[in-house]
Amino acid sequence: MLNTNLEIASKTIEDLYDMYSNKLLIVNRRYQRKLVWSLDEKKALISSIIEEYPIPLLLFVKIKDGREILDGMQRLEAVMGFVEQKFDFDGEYFDLDSTALTKDLKDRGVLKQNTPILSRSLSATFLRYKFAVSEYSSDDSSIDEVFRRINSNGKRLTKQELRSAGNWSNFAELVRKISTIIRGDTSHSDILKLNSMSEISIGTDNLNYGICINDHFYVKNSVLTRNCIRGSDDEELVANILAYIALTKKPTSGSTSLDDFYGVNSANVSQRENLDNFIQVTGSDKILNNFIYIYEVIKELFKDNNANFKKHILGDNSSSKKSPRYYQAVFLAIYELIINENLVISNEKGLFNKLKNSGAKVIQVTDGGRWTAIAREQSVEDLKAILRRFCKLNQAKIQNHAWITEIDRIITSSKTEQTNYDFKQGFMRLDGTHDFDYDLLHKVIATCVGINNIGNDSRGFVLIGIADSQSCADRLLQMYSVDSIESNGFFIAGIDHEANEIFGSIDKYYQHIKSKISNLEFTEKLKQQLLKDIKICDYNGRHLIKIEIKSVGEVCTLDDNFYLRQGTSTDKKNEPREMIALIGNYNSGR
Repeated sequence: MLNTNLEIASKTIEDLYDMYSNKLLIVNRRYQRKLVWSLDEKKALISSIIEEYPIPLLLFVKIKDGREILDGMQRLEAVMGFVEQKFDFDGEYFDLDSTALTKDLKDRGVLKQNTPILSRSLSATFLRYKFAVSEYSSDDSSIDEVFRRINSNGKRLTKQELRSAGNWSNFAELVRKISTIIRGDTSHSDILKLNSMSEISIGTDNLNYGICINDHFYVKNSVLTRNCIRGSDDEELVANILAYIALTKKPTSGSTSLDDFYGVNSANVSQRENLDNFIQVTGSDKILNNFIYIYEVIKELFKDNNANFKKHILGDNSSSKKSPRYYQAVFLAIYELIINENLVISNEKGLFNKLKNSGAKVIQVTDGGRWTAIAREQSVEDLKAILRRFCKLNQAKIQNHAWITEIDRIITSSKTEQTNYDFKQGFMRLDGTHDFDYDLLHKVIATCVGINNIGNDSRGFVLIGIADSQSCADRLLQMYSVDSIESNGFFIAGIDHEANEIFGSIDKYYQHIKSKISNLEFTEKLKQQLLKDIKICDYNGRHLIKIEIKSVGEVCTLDDNFYLRQGTSTDKKNEPREMIALIGNYNSGR
């Protein structure tokens, strides 16, 4: 039940920005949709505020650490973005000197004033605008139901967004997780400060932040349009594919079937139960890794051949703007060959050429909102039959792993929770000596200890082979002719050059690092975890070291010193009061 102490009041934008700057506005991605407003939509809101038109109320849930946004996330993010100079209104930027708070942030270098500047009077009018705000307390189940109800009237959320909002089933969670990884808007946790959301917003080239959806494989290859992804059609695509993989009796592909998968129709629960049972028995991590691997195989297949998926499958004369059902058929055929039949592609060019015009020759897509189960299954089987000759048995049983997508996910997640991530360009000094930097290795392990000590459920990553600045990438290019790949503000250089320079091979380099870690004096349980989970990753021909940290259930030390990761630094905590606080916070999960 909702708490009867429902409060309705008003807050000025200045009040709301004060909450925002103190990181009191919280987003729960379990039910909140992604940030998808275009620049034009954001500017339209700013115009409405300056013209003092009425804006729908904001709905908050009272929580211990602030206010969780139940309705109004897109509006709030647009307002805060305008204040923080992320975009202009009619060519002019908000005047940071119009309020004491933003002036202080400007004076301290936190915010930078862009020009030309909006007049002081209009900036003040903007700040004084009052939003109606409703606040209440409730449990999770009631919050989920309120969210669905307020968004089910009118054109607020799409059908898919309503299906998944607050849905706790194994299937819904796995679809959401896979879709987020493929889209690239991953975060370290489902609970985020609104301040971090812009880093993972779905945008275009007009917004100089967030995830540029124009570069996404689906959009560039006309599998889906930008508006499709804004409306969560990409999640419908994943859900339809995943259900086909999981169910013995192959389902139709359409809206009614999706409702059944998500349990929207309470009278038909068998499919949802079968899906959840499959995920529990097989394991969600295994399914996710297999799914992302096949996505990456197809993505690289078309990238390597410099081809557009829709044009290659349907021909140049196709008038369709998208091709999700054809993508389903190709994905499922390759999935069954590689995952179910344990094959590997032995002739990539031959397989690629065989797919040409298969949309007209092989794949049977029925018209309307429903793709029949018979037509879909027959299309998958026919594709497998013509593609199998370009594959061979995977005798070595090589582990399928989508390293590119995983590394991109880690980099994006670091934008929302820097404390749990650290990236280093490598262990070789860039001073011309070509020496291995053992002090840096010690600092990396101190960082691992510090991440462990954040809390008893803490998890993080350290990546070696990634430069965090253009100047560092330029230095690597100058010294070792390493051409880095830019990814979300970081530069992936790899460790190949230093492995070959110092040790002659990546394998010897890898074994040396593991040996040195083993010889360091730190908590044995964490040492064993790090040595077990350290991996070599291949990112477009550049090798990285990935060190995964999983909290081992106790506070750890290095050389009898306590460390804690705070922000982007790792701090030693050896004062008695610091150690007491660290242990207390660790055990309480904070």
